[in-house]
Amino acid sequence: MKKNVLLIFFAIVSFSLMQSCKKDDKSDENTDAITQEDAELIVKSSVETEGLLDMLDVYGFDSTSNNRTPGLPSCVTQTVVTNANTVTITWEFDTNGCTLPNGNTYRGTVVVIKTHDPANQTVSGSISFDQFYVNNTQIEGSSNFERVLSNANGNPQITHNYNFTITFSNGDFAERSGTHIREWIEGFSTPVFDDNVFLITGNAHYRFRNGNEVDVVVTTPLRREATCPYFVSGVLDISRNNHHAVLDFGNGTCDNEATLTLSNGTVYVINLD
Repeated sequence: MKKNVLLIFFAIVSFSLMQSCKKDDKSDENTDAITQEDAELIVKSSVETEGLLDMLDVYGFDSTSNNRTPGLPSCVTQTVVTNANTVTITWEFDTNGCTLPNGNTYRGTVVVIKTHDPANQTVSGSISFDQFYVNNTQIEGSSNFERVLSNANGNPQITHNYNFTITFSNGDFAERSGTHIREWIEGFSTPVFDDNVFLITGNAHYRFRNGNEVDVVVTTPLRREATCPYFVSGVLDISRNNHHAVLDFGNGTCDNEATLTLSNGTVYVINLD
């Protein structure tokens, strides 16, 4: 009788442990899974920061004197200090907001320090921010960059190694670090902003307020057109441990939607606003 009771007791304990392990496994799986919320934060932080880099790459390209950069809106105060081959550019955006042709509104201060190497036709430097906002989203951190006048395709190319914190008006934030290579494929030979187009490749690591972390790789170059606040095309691979998802920005149309496809085949429409 005692043996039977013991056997039943051990059977119950073993079953309970097995169920607990299954729950833990499922919990781990859910913890590791990529969510729609993750994708939305990736998109929103990418759109804000890449739109900012569009502006900085275009307006900071040839700023070497106190002469105002062609096309720079009147709502931006520009100061340029030159010391030998090093140029420090400070842009102070109107505290009421300064809207550029890409539809983004900026306020606060950006400082770009760049050093020219005429022999190698390169420019290297850094970008930093002071109380800087894009569409009420605060951008903090910095980027170190190197620009070549002509890459293998004959286009200017800027490589940014960045570490940004993007804080949204609702309190959500994304810490974003990585390397992006921005090839300037159209508009670099004209003084206007509207005709500029960039192709972006590279990778990033994100950490969100909820503690989730993901890695992102550009598998199809992201296309940025200066007159559109969004990516018009391009594909990202998002991963966390063994989980993957694909984020597709479309076929070249300027719209505020992307599609997220999870590894299990589930598809979500992501709003870029």
